[in-house]
Amino acid sequence: MRAGITQLRASRRIWLISVTVLLLFSLLPQSVTAASLHLNVSPQTTGYTTHVVQAGESLSRIAARYGVTLQALVTANNIANPNQIFVGQSLRIPTTGQQAAPSQPTSCANTHNVVAGETLSGIAVNYGVGIQSLAQANGVSVTSYVYIGQSLCIPGSGTTGGGGTTGGTPTGTGGFWYEVQLGDTLSRIAFNNGTTVSAIMLANSLANANTLFWGTRIWIPQGGSTTPPSGGGTATQQPQPQPAPQPPAAGGPFAVSQPTHLNVRAGPGTEYPILSVLTAGTQVKITGIGPNEDWFQVEVEGVSDPAWIYRDLTELIGSLTGVKKFTESEIPPRPEAAPPAAAPAPSAPATRLPGIGFGYGVQAHMIHNGQEGIAMDKTRELGFGWVKQQIEWKVFESNQGQYGFGDIWPLVNAANARGLNLLFSVVNAPNWSRESGYDGTVGGPPADPQTFARFLGRLAGEYCGSSVKAIEVWNEQNLHYEWGNRPINPSEYMALLRPSYGAIKAACPSMYVISGALTPAGDNGSLAMDDFRYFEAMLQQGLANYVDGFGAHPSGYNVPPNAVWQSACEAIQQTGNQHFNGACDNPHHSWSFRSTMEGYRNLALRYGAGNIPIWPTEFGWAAGGAFDPRYGYANDNDFDEQARWTVEAFQMMRNWGWVGPAFLWNLNFRVVADGTEKAQWGIVRNDWSPLPIFHALRNMAK
Repeated sequence: MRAGITQLRASRRIWLISVTVLLLFSLLPQSVTAASLHLNVSPQTTGYTTHVVQAGESLSRIAARYGVTLQALVTANNIANPNQIFVGQSLRIPTTGQQAAPSQPTSCANTHNVVAGETLSGIAVNYGVGIQSLAQANGVSVTSYVYIGQSLCIPGSGTTGGGGTTGGTPTGTGGFWYEVQLGDTLSRIAFNNGTTVSAIMLANSLANANTLFWGTRIWIPQGGSTTPPSGGGTATQQPQPQPAPQPPAAGGPFAVSQPTHLNVRAGPGTEYPILSVLTAGTQVKITGIGPNEDWFQVEVEGVSDPAWIYRDLTELIGSLTGVKKFTESEIPPRPEAAPPAAAPAPSAPATRLPGIGFGYGVQAHMIHNGQEGIAMDKTRELGFGWVKQQIEWKVFESNQGQYGFGDIWPLVNAANARGLNLLFSVVNAPNWSRESGYDGTVGGPPADPQTFARFLGRLAGEYCGSSVKAIEVWNEQNLHYEWGNRPINPSEYMALLRPSYGAIKAACPSMYVISGALTPAGDNGSLAMDDFRYFEAMLQQGLANYVDGFGAHPSGYNVPPNAVWQSACEAIQQTGNQHFNGACDNPHHSWSFRSTMEGYRNLALRYGAGNIPIWPTEFGWAAGGAFDPRYGYANDNDFDEQARWTVEAFQMMRNWGWVGPAFLWNLNFRVVADGTEKAQWGIVRNDWSPLPIFHALRNMAK
């Protein structure tokens, strides 16, 4: 947070967050998903089971997991506010009567330690068990993500299998109609019902395995003819005048490509050159498995060299038993990690892309959690055209020169299928790239800006021409914990931006480059630099030559969007807000959404950069009660205010005429990290049901 000249901002954070809490929040995406896999249950003999709250859990989700009512949990634990539980909190779970703890399998026929590239459904196939059985045996859902090193119980034949026709309408004619549910994928539907993606695509004349929308009805073939009975339902797409996918041939195993386009490479990694491209539904024979079991070697028509495809972007048909697993020494030599020359930086400004115009966007978290389909569908339901996802460099190039872009492709393909645009905000250097003696408790920049430029060049090249339209170069670099606890220095950021811009444009000239958004803040010694002063310093050093848009993070707090900073205190008093008085105690532009945006615009005009739009890559109002007492403004804002102010802010930005796509923070953190500070800005509840703001944005004139 910030308070004029002496305090930090709190767009999503408190006045001065301790390093310990920051480190915890930085690990949230992994912890959130892991929480769905580990129950931490200690059986008691007193009629209660103890559950230790994990990051991202909510009371309602815990109640559902144990088959008890929310009220029973509230009563058993004397909870005053069901919305406020904390990581590490110990809860008593009633186990009397019908409220027993989740059942566990009586025995495991086998155990399996997860390795890189595996999925729950793939493991189920390999052991010949149903995915429902495997999920039940391990206390998880069929959509759960699994982690390297995780030990899974493989149930014996006594456990109910995963096949069946749950949710379908039997017809007695060799299949049934199925209504697509939120979060469904074609491969998941196929596996759960004992068929294949190819068969479903053939039966429904689907041209794209990723084009699947909830609420539609599709025919699930079961054995006999794949032709559905007339008049029984409507498929997602109308028949297309092109060859239909073929059912699996004998002599497998086979992999069926799922994305619209799947790259075929010369080796098991994204660093190898592309040999060909498979379209959705293409079936190829598997001849080998990569050293980390995350790539398949396959036979591709017209490709004589060994061909490899990324495993997680395929549907497996058949068993991998007996398929050769390659060692590292048996695969083609990996291309050199260290390039011979620095990433290009233009000696003169490149031709700037035409202004993209105002657009409606929202930030979501979709990495490693299987949420991309429903998140994209919800974005379309809002009538928005943009989605932002933060990409951590340290995750996708943890070893220098080895780029793990496979986990990003599901997001890109989901957006491709729905006609949405993506903004990637790239942050956090991997350990190998940082300076000697770096502070590992916080994220930070690399010692050599060229290493970041090369990564961004590879990222831009990988997704050039896809739904990825823009890359934001870093995030909130005027805060100490976003800059590695190093001295905050606009010159250092410009040294990072210049080669990054050159590398991105060299790889993909059509990619929009957005400067890292600053956090609105006052000067606070080594902890923060006033964002207006930082922005002006960047402009003085040629910022306008190296971007297509200026990133911004205008904050809301408990101040309406049309209030300027001079009247923010009066606005707070008029709305009756009592829990947070920063705008009164320390008047400063950073409390005001409008003053922050107009201040950036005035500075851009002063330096002759009025033709470059401002991209608010994060803005919004927390509401509905603070999950942490230090976020008092979330207690001041009710859900109706959040809805009204957000609509007003979108309308203001649209009417200004100098704003590019604007991204609301956030869509789904109440789903993936409920109970955390990030969730206070979410616009759907933890079960994806809409809050008032969602309804207001969907109905807003655009």
